[in-house]
Amino acid sequence: MLNNQYKKILVVKHGSLGDIAFSLLAMGSIKKQYINAKIDLITEKKYSKFLNKSGLFNSILEDNRSGFLDSLKIILKIKNKKYDLIIDLQNSNRTNNYWLLLKLISKVKINGSRSNCDIKYIIPSQGTESPQKGLYNQLKLIGINNIVDNIEWLYTDTSEIKGSNIILIIPSVSKSGKDKQWPSDKFAKLANYFEKLNYTICVVGQNSDSAITSTINNICEKVIDLTGKSPPEIIYSIAKKSNLIISNDTGPGHIAALSHSPILFLGKDDVISKSNLSEYKNGYKILTDSMNNLSVERVLGFIKEKKLINE
Repeated sequence: MLNNQYKKILVVKHGSLGDIAFSLLAMGSIKKQYINAKIDLITEKKYSKFLNKSGLFNSILEDNRSGFLDSLKIILKIKNKKYDLIIDLQNSNRTNNYWLLLKLISKVKINGSRSNCDIKYIIPSQGTESPQKGLYNQLKLIGINNIVDNIEWLYTDTSEIKGSNIILIIPSVSKSGKDKQWPSDKFAKLANYFEKLNYTICVVGQNSDSAITSTINNICEKVIDLTGKSPPEIIYSIAKKSNLIISNDTGPGHIAALSHSPILFLGKDDVISKSNLSEYKNGYKILTDSMNNLSVERVLGFIKEKKLINE
């Protein structure tokens, strides 16, 4: 089937917020390539409202990755929709099992990088390419050669958030990524240094991150504290008007990186972080064997060397 003959397409993306961030430009590029097609999305409920704002999808099917019976229901829904093409941007064991079962009852073509895909991208060894680059190479197999670098749908008005010379700090990580977190007291010392240079400090995080963000609040005189008030749209929009972003290797940081503002990632010196942080032209990174051992002095020295702030 030729590319212009794909009339009904299903895009699949689950995972962490970082996984979603890695796939946003790919999603926009799919829409541009198949502008006249009906394109649906499967994702988790927690991302449904957010991704619906993109205007890229005709409908969104929620899949919260529950038990076997729920998975069967999802597979039957996919079968009954009679898609021409499925684009698997998740490429997980779970979605690969979906396709194994789906192929028993459907002839839909599946683009992905797992064994049960028909239009299959062969992933190189881990760390060879960034997650984004892997998706872009996968999409080339279905004729998508140009990646659209535009996610302005994510922008929202933040005019009520006052401040000049903003430095956005993203000090938290997910529950499963605690080994990727730079200590909050070190973030606080860094923020205090910037504040004395007349920068406005803004911190973002979930309500569960309040113990971390409060460490910064307690040492700085005035912080724009968006703890519990920073969905992806806010993070992206604040990032766009920030002089500098400093983040752990975490989902909100990858959302912020899409803003094109300068961003400094603090990450683990391992294959995964090196891969995750390799795609951004506006990105800088400091990698370390242990986040606890990364000193404030080293971070400040790097920032001064790269002239990321004015003193």
